Amino acid sequence: MIVEQFFKAVVVRPQEDCMTKKPKAAMSVVSLDGQDHPFALLAPLSDAAPLVAEVKPQVITAAKMSAIGRYEWKNRGVACIGYTAGMAVAYASAYARLQAHDPVADRMARALEPAFVDSHGNLKGDALSWYADQLRAIGMGTATSAERLRALFVLLLGLGMRESSGRFCEGRDRHANNRAADTAEAGLFQMSFNLVAPRAELLDVFHHYQDHPDEGLREIFEVNMRPRENDDDRENFGDPNSRGFAFQRLSKQCPAMVVEIAALGLREQAGHWGPIINRAAEVRSASKELLLAVERIVDAPAIAEAGPAARGLGADATLSRADLARRFSAPVPLASLLPINTGLSSAKEETMISLLGSPHMPLTTVGQNERASDLVKRNLVLERMSPLFRLTGLKPAVDDVKAVLTKAFAKQPTLAEVLSTEGMLSVRMRKPTNGSVSTHVSNHGWGTAVDFKVVGFDAPANTGATVPEFIALLIPLFNKAGWYSGVAFNDTMHFEVSEERIREWAKKKLLK
Repeated sequence: MIVEQFFKAVVVRPQEDCMTKKPKAAMSVVSLDGQDHPFALLAPLSDAAPLVAEVKPQVITAAKMSAIGRYEWKNRGVACIGYTAGMAVAYASAYARLQAHDPVADRMARALEPAFVDSHGNLKGDALSWYADQLRAIGMGTATSAERLRALFVLLLGLGMRESSGRFCEGRDRHANNRAADTAEAGLFQMSFNLVAPRAELLDVFHHYQDHPDEGLREIFEVNMRPRENDDDRENFGDPNSRGFAFQRLSKQCPAMVVEIAALGLREQAGHWGPIINRAAEVRSASKELLLAVERIVDAPAIAEAGPAARGLGADATLSRADLARRFSAPVPLASLLPINTGLSSAKEETMISLLGSPHMPLTTVGQNERASDLVKRNLVLERMSPLFRLTGLKPAVDDVKAVLTKAFAKQPTLAEVLSTEGMLSVRMRKPTNGSVSTHVSNHGWGTAVDFKVVGFDAPANTGATVPEFIALLIPLFNKAGWYSGVAFNDTMHFEVSEERIREWAKKKLLK
């Protein structure tokens, strides 16, 4: 078990600076108990690598010929061709991985979340929602996962030019007073480690590229990049042994890493970037046209017909991840599962507050995990559930979910290859499926509820008289463990600790 709040230091391999390349050693995490914990990564990120390698020359040519490659960005000028081509190749990778149901690309392209300005004037939530009007103005929709991924990269193209003029090894803004390891910004999108540190999915990307810096697309992004007159970009800040220091260095060496982290970060923490807050990052129709051209290249029949090996499936593969995802999404009549939730009831808000404490108000429908109750914060754990995902939640709840999924994977081993999640801990108000406004705290706010999906498909909400096959498998297992199925209130993806189970934990003194 890895408990994120216990991390205090890392042993980091030697890193190269912005203009040199040297090998690196392994990385691990030292916890407060003195134990050395290797970081476990998500499932391999390279299912689509053979396809992307084959189409890369065509993608670079498309970028060189594109209108956006000649566009004069406001107050920034024309991007170096390395930036435009690098972003096009990064998009080709993300798009191909989305088709292959890769979990990282799947999360980039997930359904929209709200964006709002909180009571302190801070922007929270999803940058695609914040930019909805600007995206519609250039004819961009967000109804499908492919449309959302495309819109996200249109925004990234503008953000990279605004933040760094497309220079992949850009150092921190010397006009800003952010010199700590966790707050010093670096790279194309001028990100700091305080965006990454609390988010497991961003840490996974960071650690992947520490182990695979050769996948960083530097050789593309550096083409025709304008040199600086001084070496300020080489400087990193803070404790040289800290994760924040290592993140600054790698951000200026692996542009593919910062593209992925920025893509994920924009979907949940839009307020990390000033040009997003004030909508100064340009979204251009010409960017959209380049990305559509990249999609046509990736989708070309010549590549699609190259066989399983070219699609990264392996010559002996019987079912691809996409095939498995479709299979586990097949509808099952709900009537065949009835009765469900027998002897169980949905945990009441007053019970949750009395046993687990109240979140720190006010809340919105966007998760603000820093507002979790003090008891919940003391009992949070982060555990891997499968090769594809980890969950952060209340320890007894995480233990239950892990036990249930162990049984589910024993019944259907291939489910582990496609099962994913919309998350567990999310300190927010409820989002009723009927569209009304709720005045109640979601049970996600205590880390005692979890939403499931399969990669490549949106999480199932109200599915009516049927449920997806994977939900049909999970319902009886969760019910037996004392968890209540959200099918009862038209939220098919949802499972939560029942009133009866939470009181059982209290009697056993598991809530401290």
